Amino acid sequence: MIKLIALLFTISVANANIFPFLLPDEGSSFNHYLQTLIKNSHSEIIIVTSSMNYPSLTKSITYALSHGVHLKLIVTKVSNDPLRYIAYQGVDLSNYTPRAIDDTLILIDNTYVCHTSGALNEKNMGNSVSTSWCTDELTLITKTQQNIHRLFQRSSPYLQ
Repeated sequence: MIKLIALLFTISVANANIFPFLLPDEGSSFNHYLQTLIKNSHSEIIIVTSSMNYPSLTKSITYALSHGVHLKLIVTKVSNDPLRYIAYQGVDLSNYTPRAIDDTLILIDNTYVCHTSGALNEKNMGNSVSTSWCTDELTLITKTQQNIHRLFQRSSPYLQ
């Protein structure tokens, strides 16, 4: 019976299109997957995190920005990478202060959503054990869009 449960779990994960990554062991795979999704984006990237300092994603994000992709950032600590992207056209930086943001959500072209625990910080993601995942599951994307919309309503633009 245990073997059947493992088989059913594997099939359900495969059909749900959820791609889990165990960090820090699969950190390079997660990093590569995320970079590929960002580079291949066509219209919009939304990142919600407490702080952002992820140098290996900087090249992918600037590549996407140079190809007309719109970037929306919601952060609680406006420093490091978010300030770097302010110079580009099509970047909306918002500061969220009502509560602390514990996890990171990345929504790419309303077709992929990625989640990771904690801030989008390369050092923290390389040191702590956590599970990150990406999916193209429509119900999760819809719920994420609704939650991000609520966060945007409660956040204030960095440059007014």
